[in-house]
Amino acid sequence: MPDWPAHDSVRAVFTTRSQGFSESPYQSFNLGTHVGDESEVVEMNRHLLRELLPSDPLWLNQIHSSRCIDVHSDKSADREADAAVTDCKSLVLAVMAADCLPVLVCTRDGSRIGVIHAGWRGLARDIIGQTLRNRPGDWIAWLGPAIGPCHYEVGEEVRREFDLEDAFERRSSSWMMDLYRIAREQLTRAGVSEIYGGDCCTYCDVEKFYSYRRDGKTGRMAGFIWLT
Repeated sequence: MPDWPAHDSVRAVFTTRSQGFSESPYQSFNLGTHVGDESEVVEMNRHLLRELLPSDPLWLNQIHSSRCIDVHSDKSADREADAAVTDCKSLVLAVMAADCLPVLVCTRDGSRIGVIHAGWRGLARDIIGQTLRNRPGDWIAWLGPAIGPCHYEVGEEVRREFDLEDAFERRSSSWMMDLYRIAREQLTRAGVSEIYGGDCCTYCDVEKFYSYRRDGKTGRMAGFIWLT
């Protein structure tokens, strides 16, 4: 459960990899249908999850873009995007991850909520700014589990995409990248003054989190947020 001072009308959860039906290497609560896991088993996991939610989640087709969609009650929006916002009650937004940074946002008055999938490509395209600056409001944010700077090694070509020097630490011929640092900077630039979470590393915690960088073939976790 995200530890943040969200409005009473906002509900949010984030899954771990435990207490599901998937077998190795997806053990055990894999929610991703695109990673090679048995589709029937993924549906069993999603059915367990559905018991905790007021409606079926809106699953995005995440493409590492800067595109955010505004979702209405009919859920008819094009789902090829990496962020979504809504003001509809009981409509569950979802964001999947297994190293990329999942961000949950809500307005302080509880009138709108959103999810953001922030991998390095999305951050390089200013996915957070594109989402929040185009939708003004008094937003607060929670940063979910992502790969930490202790293990996120990238090349010079990635380093050149960003102007935030203190988000990178030189290691031999590569760089260690801090997704959390960059996300906090983009949130601040977008006018978000209250930012919570951002204290996990998916790579380090084998028992709790999936990590694509660590395992290669693996499952997906997800964050969910909705209005009551």
